[in-house]
Amino acid sequence: MRKIFASIIVITFLLNGQAVFSQPDQQKPKLGILLVFDQLRGDYISRWQDQYVKDGFLRLTSEGTWFENCHYPYAGTVTGAGHATLTTGATPSIHGIIGNDWYDRKEGKNSYCAGSSRWTSIPPIPEVIPAPGTTIKVRGGGTPEKIRAETLGDALKRSTNNQGKVVSLSFKDRSSVLPGGMKPDHCYWFDTASGKFQTSTFYSSKVAPWLADFNNSKFIEQWRNKAWDKLYPNKDYKPFSGSDEQAGEGNGKNQGKSFPHPFGKIDKDYYDALYNSPYGNNVLLELAMKAIKAEKLGKNSQPDLLLLSFSSNDSVGHAWGPDSQEVFDTTLRTDLLIRDLLLFLDKEVGKNNYVIALSADHGVCPLPEVSKTKGLDAGRLATDKFSKEIEAALQEKFGKLAAPAKYLEAFSDTSAYLNYATLKANAINLDDATGFIKTWAGTQPAILSAYTSKEISLASTSSDPLLVSVSKSWFKGRSGDICFILKPFYIPGTYLTGTTHGSPHSYDTHVPLIAFGGGIKSLVIKEKVSPQLAASIIAEGIGISVPTSAEFTTPKGILLEQK
Repeated sequence: MRKIFASIIVITFLLNGQAVFSQPDQQKPKLGILLVFDQLRGDYISRWQDQYVKDGFLRLTSEGTWFENCHYPYAGTVTGAGHATLTTGATPSIHGIIGNDWYDRKEGKNSYCAGSSRWTSIPPIPEVIPAPGTTIKVRGGGTPEKIRAETLGDALKRSTNNQGKVVSLSFKDRSSVLPGGMKPDHCYWFDTASGKFQTSTFYSSKVAPWLADFNNSKFIEQWRNKAWDKLYPNKDYKPFSGSDEQAGEGNGKNQGKSFPHPFGKIDKDYYDALYNSPYGNNVLLELAMKAIKAEKLGKNSQPDLLLLSFSSNDSVGHAWGPDSQEVFDTTLRTDLLIRDLLLFLDKEVGKNNYVIALSADHGVCPLPEVSKTKGLDAGRLATDKFSKEIEAALQEKFGKLAAPAKYLEAFSDTSAYLNYATLKANAINLDDATGFIKTWAGTQPAILSAYTSKEISLASTSSDPLLVSVSKSWFKGRSGDICFILKPFYIPGTYLTGTTHGSPHSYDTHVPLIAFGGGIKSLVIKEKVSPQLAASIIAEGIGISVPTSAEFTTPKGILLEQK
C-alpha cells in the first residue's frame, strides 16, 4: 500500500536523502533525466487518471514520489523562466530569466532569453520571406549566456571534471538552450523553416553524426497528407473535456477548430502543423532514443544527464485551450509516450540505472470564453491598447508631450518601462510616475494589482503573497518599473482566440512534479512544494553537486511552505 504523508515534519525527513532515495552512494544511477512537458498543467495527472494506461503516468505516480501540490512561487510563469528554474533550482530573481523576452534599455529593443546575433544557427536557417504586412522575429543563434545561475548541466560538468555527458533536446530553442547550460556536449532544437534540428555556433561548428543522420532520415515526413485524429476514434471525448469546437478556440496552424486536423505537403506549413500536434512529441522521443544509444548515456564511468523538453503540449494548449478535446487527446498520447520512454530506458539503460524528475514549465489559463460560460468573470486584455492608455493617462497627468516624445519607453509582457530621459527633462520623479500608474491601474477592469519597482524591491518585508511572487520574478536591470497582475481568468495579448499563461494564479503555477527511478520510493507528498526541487532530486539521485544557486539544497529547505 502506498504511504501518504501530510505533515511538514515527515516531508522534511523524507527529502533528507534517506527516504526518497534508498540506494547507497556507490549504487547511484548513472543517468539523470529532466523530463519536461511544456504546459502540462498539474491537475491533468489526476483529472484524467482513469483514462491512462497502467504503465505511463500511473507507473510514475505509483512507483515514484508524486508531489501533488507543486506550484511555482513566482508570477511570471512562462517557458523561459520555467525551464531556467527547473534546471537551476532558483527563481527568476536569481537566475535572471524573467521571461521569454524582456526590454533591454541599453539596446533599445527586446532581448530574447536564449539567443544572440553574436551566434548563428548550425545548419544555417534558410531564408524565409515574410507574408505581406508581417515581420519575422530574428533571435540570432541559441546561447545560454543570459542565464545568471549554474544549471544542472553545469553542475554535472563541475562534479565529474567534465567527464559526464550532457545532452539537451527540445523543439523550442529556449527549452533546450537554458537547461543545457554553458557546456553541454549536445544541445539541439527544431527549426520549422527547414524541418531539421539545429544547434548554434556558441556550441559547435557542426552537429553530431547521429543528429545529421536523423535530419536526413524521412522519419519526420510520415504524416504527410495525413491528419491528426482522435487517438480513440470511437470514444466520446466530451465528458472529459468539452465540445470539439468551443468559443474562443483557435485553428492552430490553419488546422481547423475540430478533428481531424490535416497535414499537407512537406513545407514550412507542414512542420508548423506537426509542431502544433502531438506528433511533434513523437519526433522528439525518436531523437532522444537515438541520442541515448549513440552517446551511451548511463553506460559511462561518470553519471550523464539528459534534458528533454516536449513542446507540442504547449502549442496545442495555446491554440485550443486546456478544456479542449485536442489537449485531452494530446495528454492521452503523452501518457503512451511516457510508457514507451520508460520501457526503452528499462531495456537500454537499466531499470534502476536512471532517475527522472518529471515536471512542466507552467500551466495555462482556460479560454476566457469557456470561463464565461461557467459564470466566471473573464476576458482578454489587448496589451497594445493598454500601453497606449497608460501613455495617454501619463500625458493627461503630467502634461502633453511633443511627438515623438513619450513617457512610456516600452511595454513587455505585463510590465511597463518608463522613459527616464523624458521624466528627467520634465522634472518628474520616477516614484511619482509609477505611483500614479498604480493608482490609475486600480480603475481598470482587467487589473487585479499593480506593483512599482520600489515596492518590489522591499517585498522581503511584505505580508502580501502576491507582491512576494512578483518579486521572485523581478531582476534588476531587466525588469520594468511597474508590473501589472491581471484578474484571474483574464489573459493579456492581441489574439482574439486561444489562450496563454504567465500569471501567479493557480492554473498557471500548478504543475506536476514526480521523482521516479533507481532508489526512489513510492510516496505521495501532499504538502506544497516548488518545481525548483527538480534540480536537487536529479543531482542527489545521480550523486552530483546541486547547482550552486539552488534554493533547496538542504533537508530543511526542500519543502517550500506557502500559505
